Amino acid sequence: MPKQLQLEDNSLETLPGVGKVTKTKLQNIGINRITDLLLHLPNYLIDKTNISKITDIKNGDKCLFIGIINNIFYTRGFHKNLILSVSVQSIDIQIRFIHKIIVYKHLKIGDKVRIFGVIYINSSKKIMIHPEIEVIQNEHNLEMIVPYYNTRRQISQSKIRKLIRFVLDYLRKKNSQDIFDKNILESFNIPNHLDALENCHFPSAKSFDDAVNEFEKSRRRFVLEEIISKNIRLDEMKQNMQRKQSHKFSYDKNDIDEFINSLPFELTDSQAQAVNLICSNLAEEYASSRLIQGDVGCGKTIVSTIIAYATYLSGLQAAFLAPTELLVDQHYNYIKDSFSDKDIQVAYLKGSMSTKAKHSVLKSLKNGSIDIVIGTHSLINSSISFKKLGLCVIDEQHKFGINQRSSFIQKRDSSNMSPHIIYMSATPIPRSLALVLYQGLDYTTINDVPKGRKHIITERIDLDNRSIMYSKIKNRLSEGEKVFWVCPAINTGESSELESVYSVQDELLNIFKGRNIAVLHGQLDDNIEADTIKKFRDDKIDILICTTVIEVGVNIPNATCIVIEDSNRFGLSQLHQLRGRVGRSTRQGFCFLAYKSHLSENAEMRLNSLASHSSGFKIAEEDLLIRGSGDYFGNRQSGHINNFKLATLQDFLTNVDIIKNLQVKISNLPDITRSQLLKRWRNEEEDSFKL
Repeated sequence: MPKQLQLEDNSLETLPGVGKVTKTKLQNIGINRITDLLLHLPNYLIDKTNISKITDIKNGDKCLFIGIINNIFYTRGFHKNLILSVSVQSIDIQIRFIHKIIVYKHLKIGDKVRIFGVIYINSSKKIMIHPEIEVIQNEHNLEMIVPYYNTRRQISQSKIRKLIRFVLDYLRKKNSQDIFDKNILESFNIPNHLDALENCHFPSAKSFDDAVNEFEKSRRRFVLEEIISKNIRLDEMKQNMQRKQSHKFSYDKNDIDEFINSLPFELTDSQAQAVNLICSNLAEEYASSRLIQGDVGCGKTIVSTIIAYATYLSGLQAAFLAPTELLVDQHYNYIKDSFSDKDIQVAYLKGSMSTKAKHSVLKSLKNGSIDIVIGTHSLINSSISFKKLGLCVIDEQHKFGINQRSSFIQKRDSSNMSPHIIYMSATPIPRSLALVLYQGLDYTTINDVPKGRKHIITERIDLDNRSIMYSKIKNRLSEGEKVFWVCPAINTGESSELESVYSVQDELLNIFKGRNIAVLHGQLDDNIEADTIKKFRDDKIDILICTTVIEVGVNIPNATCIVIEDSNRFGLSQLHQLRGRVGRSTRQGFCFLAYKSHLSENAEMRLNSLASHSSGFKIAEEDLLIRGSGDYFGNRQSGHINNFKLATLQDFLTNVDIIKNLQVKISNLPDITRSQLLKRWRNEEEDSFKL
């Protein structure tokens, strides 16, 4: 077969039966090369060893039947549908195929068929729509354990298996060699690549349980491959970053200690450790990159402020990038207050400023008269230049896309030196995932809270318990404490089902008569937003009704209560972020999760998890399992990990011990193995299966 001789170019067109149309369909599901085809592992295995008993089935059940086709007919109209009547255990089942006439034109009356799919019971009718159906030629040759692939209805299950079978047979004949040697296979307890592919795509175990065990063990081989390749890639990125020349910091450590001792609180152990680690990085001649990840309210800002002071003492400039103007204002006020007794020039740069004010800041940054600048996306502008930039801090780094982060950290100064980088995120993730995602960075976890802080009491509030909630809030207000009231919508017109800030305002003015109540949302003028927050902080507002605009960066120590309306509509991590707006002093914090409709199973899980856990790391882990992690390298912050073709969050959680010890094994891998892994998992055109 001449096509076999052309497999080495890793092109899909070299496979029999793959023309332009089939190639496009394969590409639509992420298969661009033969390697991708082999690594398009099944979602799960289907047990076809047990035939369903038709008298026991219920509506919506997945069923497996063997029957005889006793009638075939087509609907009228331009788009004809194929209808089969199949006798199963003496009962007729109607099988419907919509616009699939050509695909199933080989079926005929009298054929014995095996059917697998969901059954719908309508009165006395039993109907299956688009089930898997295969003609039985020889019952002894039937596959009893069959993989199921995610094909997005682009290509049939049988077609994709036929293509994979062709490639695997070719590799067997060619005696394709594994990229891992025997020692690696044994240390990871994984099969060789051909056996692993065979176990995934064509399970041969006699029992379903054995097949599932072999499948999971084989799939784990490729999961570890992908994680290892990601580690190699990120390690390369880290090495490249370390080659960038940076200013060498020089300051008296006693000055830093004196500043820390002057703080009105004592640093936690995690904060002190973060400061020490970053300071050690600053002493190096190459630019460092470190992520500080921690829970809401754990005190990441003071860590970056201390480092900004070290930057100033070294005669260098520091730049803070924040996602919102509210957060810019808060950082500006906090840093300026922290250095009120020092001759440190602090400025801000944001979109709402006048052109004249912006130009003044830009001029001062260029001539070096501004020591610390805090800004929004305005800081990313390529026209901004610094005299001597030593430090870049990116707060809430997950709010920026990879291109935005890259534009900022590539800032140079007049001496063409690269700054040290600190990323900060209040979106904690499980350590097992961080080990891979942040392998390219040094990272520090702040996992303890300031002394005196109390765990926030979190309660679910349905319609029947709102009066109890109102009573508790009135008690807090009488103690001089403040309340956030979060709504998912600004106006009722956005959705009649959702609570809006203005509809809630009307309600609360009646319930809390005599109290100062204001609204805050993203459509307000920037000056009004800033003034409202200031009034709330200065005790001139008792209840602030707002949208999620307060999710990050709003620190009101006297705010002890937060009500989240329609809490079932929010993600778990977002709920935790919102809850973190209260309980930021020694006073007891309260979070009320209000809802008015029947909770879905998913919403029930989220609210129960938040009420049960105070640790952001535990909550993040559960949230990732429920809805996925998003894209930590890009712009997506929800959905399951799209940085990985195969690995899921559960893979990281179940393989945490192996992942922790990966680095030693990776460092001992031969260069050719490292290269082949990168080719296999980085979508490069070269094939890494040695076809």
